[in-house]
Order: sequence, then structure tokens, then C-alpha cells
Amino acid sequence: MNKKLLSILLSCLIISSNTLAFANNEIKEIKSTSTENAVVVPKKIENEIYNSIEQVYGENRAKEIYEHVMQIAKKEIETRPEELKQEDLTRADDWYKDEIIYMFYVDQFGVVTPEKPNTFKDTSAMFDYLKDLGVTTLYLLPFADSPMSDAGFDVKNPRNIRADLGGKTQFNDFVKEAKKNGFKIKADLILNHVSEEHEWFQAFLKGDISKKDYFIVKDEMPEFTKYVDEKIGTIVEYKEKSGKISKRRLIFPEITDNHYRKVTLNGKDYYFYHTFYPFQLDVNWENLEVLYYWLDTINYWTNIGIDIFRFDAIPYLSKEEGTNAENLPKTHAIIKLISNYIQMTAPRTVIQAEACQYPNDILPYFGKERKFKTTINNEEKVIKRTDEFQICYHFPYMPAIWASLVTGDKKYFIDAYKSTPQIPSTTAWGIFLRVHDELTLEMIDPETREIIYKALAPKGAEFRKGLGVSGRLANFLDNNPDRIEMAFSILMSMPGIPIVYYGDEVGVRNNFENAKKSEKERIERHKSSKFKLLSYFDSRDINRGAVPAKLFYGSSKDYYTFNSKVYKKVKNLIALRKSLPSMSKGDFTLLKTASPHNFAYIRSYKDEKILVINNLSSEKLVAEITIPVDVVLKSDGHIDHFKNLVNGDDVSVNVSLKNRTMHLRIAPYGVVWLKL
Repeated sequence: MNKKLLSILLSCLIISSNTLAFANNEIKEIKSTSTENAVVVPKKIENEIYNSIEQVYGENRAKEIYEHVMQIAKKEIETRPEELKQEDLTRADDWYKDEIIYMFYVDQFGVVTPEKPNTFKDTSAMFDYLKDLGVTTLYLLPFADSPMSDAGFDVKNPRNIRADLGGKTQFNDFVKEAKKNGFKIKADLILNHVSEEHEWFQAFLKGDISKKDYFIVKDEMPEFTKYVDEKIGTIVEYKEKSGKISKRRLIFPEITDNHYRKVTLNGKDYYFYHTFYPFQLDVNWENLEVLYYWLDTINYWTNIGIDIFRFDAIPYLSKEEGTNAENLPKTHAIIKLISNYIQMTAPRTVIQAEACQYPNDILPYFGKERKFKTTINNEEKVIKRTDEFQICYHFPYMPAIWASLVTGDKKYFIDAYKSTPQIPSTTAWGIFLRVHDELTLEMIDPETREIIYKALAPKGAEFRKGLGVSGRLANFLDNNPDRIEMAFSILMSMPGIPIVYYGDEVGVRNNFENAKKSEKERIERHKSSKFKLLSYFDSRDINRGAVPAKLFYGSSKDYYTFNSKVYKKVKNLIALRKSLPSMSKGDFTLLKTASPHNFAYIRSYKDEKILVINNLSSEKLVAEITIPVDVVLKSDGHIDHFKNLVNGDDVSVNVSLKNRTMHLRIAPYGVVWLKL
């Protein structure tokens, strides 16, 4: 055998061996040449990343893409700031379960004058207030560079900071100061779409036809029909060239007629897909450049020290023909890829899903729980986490809580709780009463939807043709401090991570002036657009707008009767939750009660048991509660006097050992927390 032939055979054997290794997912650990700070990537993570790549981009390209992703990861690990590496090592895997999140718009929270929106520097002056309130994580609603057609969710440049907020310098200073004050930072990653002002779309408009591959684009507008499904709203059915029918929810039927925006370039028409607005164009995740772009973006923010990423509109990443473009397997594969990438490069950081779906559809977004060993600065750490999201919003809880609040009947929440699947031990639900968005009514039956809509729409505004209601917490609860306290009692004692929306803790009301102002700004911004919106009014803007610093600080210092009363109640409940491990880590046990107005349950963790009783009605109530056998036995039946942890009042109870019932009087909209 000659030398040339032998060389060819050896080369073939090497190639075959490498191919087989990848096919069997036996991927070698990547190590840097430096022995001081060796880059060691867990094999389990490597395998999961490779499998995700193969599912999205195909078997033929998987190896090449995998190697490029690993190169990006290796560079990121090697250059990661040392202080963040130490946090990667020392943070508990499930640190986020103990957090209380406060969400706000930087320019609108704690303004000095309404005419002059805040910058990051201005908002730093609110740290003392936030520390006094007791929240632990600051969720900064979108602050990336944006034309602000959708409150910042239409991102122009995801790696830049809006100039009107003070730019990168002020942002970096804000984060450093926030960390010094003990706060963690949560921020949005908007992976589904970009603004029409993004460089990719602008390059297309200037004649770079190749940039259309960064988006979901058709050469012809598909034929479509529309109808209203009473459960999920307006549906558009598209007849694809392939003959398949794609049935898609039209999220904003009052704004746009369908999912496509027509763009004409050099006499040729192109139709760009958008899940939401025509000025927010959906990106094509099967384009590798989109993947690499977002990995680099993630690197940028994790190295600044973002603790939690909220993935906006995450169910819509994949747009396969013949599907509803929601919750598809490729979407989950992309999420797994990104989640594992973050766990590999920045394990201190966790991710949260915004998936407005039914609980059984949300469950897969947590992924599978597993353990893996990683090495950081030559120190080994074992991490136990899921391979997708660690936190998911529980959207059905919000309308269920509100149905119980407006009817005084606990059954709506109980039904929602019973239909909630068990989630992995290291994960958590994100729970809330109000947020920047509407009070969505999609995830409930039409009858309950009608109950909530009739009760709350007159106190706020309609959203999405009856599928949602916009409005502030205080308005919905008739500006009643006791009702507000009772609502926050539920929020602070339920399983999950509580999220407080700025101003709700001081009883801020609807801001219709802000909605009118935003409408005028949108009309002005889009007056030269070649597409037409059916409406420029967004009722969610009544939930937003400037709230002055003097209202927050004044409420904390007892300057205002109503606002201060609300503030004290909310602050107290936050402090109480933080002092009781059972509220963040404990089990949740519903209790049988004689009255539908009496919403009672036990939170338990190790030896700690806390009985929570909420009176949903406007009348005094003699609560009759069936308590667990172990509680009766533990006390030997001598359960007669307690102290209400919420207000310090002595509580007298009457216990019948025969039928295990506890009786106590509770005030209208009363709240009682008892340590058993």
C-alpha cells in the first residue's frame, strides 16, 4: 500500500470517528490552554446543546453550528468578570424562590416632575424607598433602544440603552449602585420580534434583499378567512401554497387585520409576518445569524450582571406552516439551547417565560430537571436546574383571583389551583395581581370572563374586544385599603414569586391622560407609515404613566391618608412573607370552609405551619374551618388563643375536637395569619 493511499484511509477513519462521536452525543469537554482558569464545559450541557441544534437546524449542519456555539461560549467563559464568576460559584441554585420582584418603567417611576421623565440617575434616588418597602429584585421594564411604539417592546437595538434614559453610562452606574444596595436586576429579552427601525429591516428597505432571510417573509399574500372563537378570540386561517391551513390567533384584532405587512421594494411585493404589530417584525430563528446575534446579546447582558431574563412572547418563536405557531417543538428546542447556554456561561442567571397559555401548555416550558457538575475557576459546583425556564408566569391565576375578588367566592381560585400541574422542585411560578399589560381573560371560560368583564371594565377600560380589561389595582378594588390588603395577602401567601407593579403599593389610580398622550404620540410617529393601524389607542396605557417620587416617599412617611394606609399594609405583608420560610418554600394545603367567602389554607415548611384566612366579602364573617388532624393532635386540642401575625391582634378561636373545626370572627375583607 503506498503512502498516499494510507494517508487517505487514515483521514477517512478520523472523519468517521468524529462523526460517530457526534452521532452518539459523546462530545469531549472543551478546555482552554490555560491551566490557571481552565474552561471546562459540563458534558451533559454540551450534549443537550448539540441535540437542540440538531432539532432546529438539521443533522447535516449540527456539528458545524455546535462548534461555533462552543467557540462563542468558550470566549464568554474566559472573559467573564471575576466578581460574577464568584457569584456563579456561591449562589444557591434556587435563589430566585426567595425574591419579591418590583416592576417599573425607569422613566415613569418616582419622577420629580411629570413633564420631565426620569433617567437611570434620577431613578437611583428611589433605592431608599425600595429598601424600605422590602422588595429584593428590580424588574426594569424595557429600556433598550426603541422608537417606543409599544412601550419599549419594539426594540431597535437590544445591546444599546435608550438615550432619554441616560444611555449605557447611566445604566451601568445604576446597576452597580443597585447591587451595592442589595438588589438583583431583572430585564426583558425580546427574542420573537424586532422594531421596524432595527438595522436588519432598514438594510432591507435600502435594497439588501438578503436581509429578508432574517424575517418570516412570503412572496405572495396567502388567502385568509377570519372568525371569532369564543374561547380564544379572533382566528385567521391562512391557505398556504403547500395546501396546509395555518390557524393563527390575531392578538390585536382592534389594531390590525391580519399577520402580514406588505413591503414593496424595486417593484416587488414582500409580506413580512408579525405576531403583534406591523411595526414589530418577527425574526427567523432558522437563520443562523439570528441565533449568533442573540447569543452575543445575551453575553453582553450577563456580563453586566442581569440576574433574571424575562423572555417576552416566547411561545411564538417557530412559525411552521399548518400550525398555530404556538408552543411548537422547535420553539422548545431553541429555548433549551439558550437556557443551557446561559447555565454554561453564566450560571448565576436564570430565565423566566412569558407564556400566556393554559397551565398544561405552560408546564413543558419548565423542561426537565437534572443535575450536572461544572467547574468555575478550577472549583467544582453541582447545579440542579431545569433545562428550559426556571420561572414561568402563571397567567390563569390572575383572572381566577380577580373572579374570586369580584364575586366573593373562593371557588374560582380553587378551580385554577386544582388544574395547575405539579412543577419541578427547583422551579417557581411568577404570580401577580396587576402588571403593565392587561388583565388577560383568555385562560378562563366564557362565563367567568363575562363576570370579570362586567365587574371591572366600567372601572377601567376594555382590551382586545372583551378578552382583557385594563386598569389599576386600586380602581378595581374601589380604592378600599382593606380590600387591597386582602388582595396582597393572597399574593404574598400563595406558592410562587410575588411581583408588585409600581404604584400599586400606594394605591395609584388609572391614568387616562397618559393613554390619550400615548395615542397622540403613536399617531404622530406613524403618520408617514405605509401601513395603517385600525386604532392607535392602547387601553393598557392607563396602567402606565408617571408616578411622582413625592407620592412614594410621602406614603412611606405617612403624609397621605389613603396612600399611606395602603403602603403600610403592603409593606407589612412583604416583611411578613420574608420572615416566614413557609411562604417561599413551603407546601400549600387548601382547607375546607363552611362559607364560600372564607378562603383559607396552610403554608408549611419543616416545623413551621402558617394558617392564612382571607375574608372575600364585605360583611363580618364567623369563619368555620376544618383543620388537619396533625394540627389538632399536636396541640392536644388546646387551640384557643393566637396572635394575628398581620396586625398583632389577639385572636380567640373555638375548636371542636369532634369534627376538627375552628371558629373565629373575621372582619369585612379581613386578613388573618396564624402560626400553628
